[in-house]
Amino acid sequence: MSRLTERIRSTVATASQSYLVIVVVALLVGVLFAPMAYGVGTETGTSADKVAVVEVPGLISPETSGPVVEALQKARQNDSIAAVVLKVDTPGGSLAATEELALEVERTAAEMPVVVSVGQMAASGGYYVSAPADEIYANPSSMVGSVGVNFVSLNADASSRTIQSGPDKSGGFTEAEAIEMAEVMVNGFYGMVLDHRGEKLELSRAELAHAKVYPSQEALHNGMIDEVGTTRMAIERAAELAGLDRYETVELDTTPERPAIPLFEADGESGTQTADAAALLDPAPGVETPVPTALYGTVPEEDVIVTTAGPEPVTTVDSEAAKSEVSADE
Repeated sequence: MSRLTERIRSTVATASQSYLVIVVVALLVGVLFAPMAYGVGTETGTSADKVAVVEVPGLISPETSGPVVEALQKARQNDSIAAVVLKVDTPGGSLAATEELALEVERTAAEMPVVVSVGQMAASGGYYVSAPADEIYANPSSMVGSVGVNFVSLNADASSRTIQSGPDKSGGFTEAEAIEMAEVMVNGFYGMVLDHRGEKLELSRAELAHAKVYPSQEALHNGMIDEVGTTRMAIERAAELAGLDRYETVELDTTPERPAIPLFEADGESGTQTADAAALLDPAPGVETPVPTALYGTVPEEDVIVTTAGPEPVTTVDSEAAKSEVSADE
């Protein structure tokens, strides 16, 4: 065999060995980094599939609910979003804004999985917007429930002389009429809850009418929520319902132009926060207006005309009598 032939064979052998080393190194690198890549794909995502997180901030009003409505509409229009987690932490608010938001949640749940994650509270309007979701998760210390409405007279001290074309033009109505209106409005709330959670609920309609709030463990027992768990667990469940193995979590901005009203007032700031809350709920500042609300609690220093919360399904509140009792106690 000639020296040229031997040299060719030697060169081929060396090249084969080098190629083998490269292949082995590539396989080792793949083994080392493959789990890392899979973890990234599962938790934060490298695929087009997304779980959108949409927050409902503070008191529900037309001003605060508008960005949430827009976010849900964007989620439905975005083909890469396969599920939504709705972060709810609110005692409710304006009934009209709450109803609009609840209908948007219902519409979104008809197109993709929607899972609610409750923070401190999903009460009254907060529960109204949660009910249409596929499932509701709540933190261990969350408060859930208060299925009911209030009529609140805002700017109750406003006074002026007016000429009106009819006796009811100024918004006057009898106690019986106020109760009837409250019953009509709360029936929509009952309907939303019973339509979407009727098979899970262990509460009768009469028990719902008491507008009670429940801690998470009790809410789980009576069927008002599905699991006690965190937002991360709600995200994982939403992805599971959407059939996603690999997904990305994205947060859709729902920040209102005006800062959200805190759930709990800080010392020395209650007057300002009360005024802010009333301003968010009031459709006509400066005008004494009966406003229907789905609100757990009350706006201080305003008159409650009628409420569905309490020992009876519907009760009227005599604000003057209540003030007299407070004065007597003092």
